[in-house]
Formats: sequence, C-alpha cells, structure tokens
Amino acid sequence: MQLESIFNSPSLSTQLFIILSIVSIIIGLCLIIFGFVRQKNLKKSTLATCCIIFGILVIVSHTIQIIVRMLL
Repeated sequence: MQLESIFNSPSLSTQLFIILSIVSIIIGLCLIIFGFVRQKNLKKSTLATCCIIFGILVIVSHTIQIIVRMLL
C-alpha cells in the first residue's frame, strides 16, 4: 500500500488559488487605503497603522504565492 493512497487529500485547481490570491491582494489594497484615510483624519491611530501593516503583509504574501504557483 502506498502512502499516496492513505493520505489522499483532494487539491483545488491552481487557477482557483490564483483567483483567491488576487482577491486577497484587492482586500489588502482596501486595508491600506482605509488605513491611510483613517490616519489622515486621526493623526495617531493604532487601528490605521495596523491596517496599513496588515494590508502590506497580505499583498506581499499573496504576490509571492502567485509567483510560486506560476513557476510550478
């Protein structure tokens, strides 16, 4: 008996993962825009800073995922 048959996990298509990554990048952009608008209105807002940082992290991580999926 092979390990592949024991641990068979269905995988979604690569196109679906790319679409989900693009949607996540758009959400990251929205978080950054929200953070900048909120920071403009309220000078020192922790929520705005967190949104900007989280948005940047989402964009970077999903961009790397798209690049890796395209290369494989």
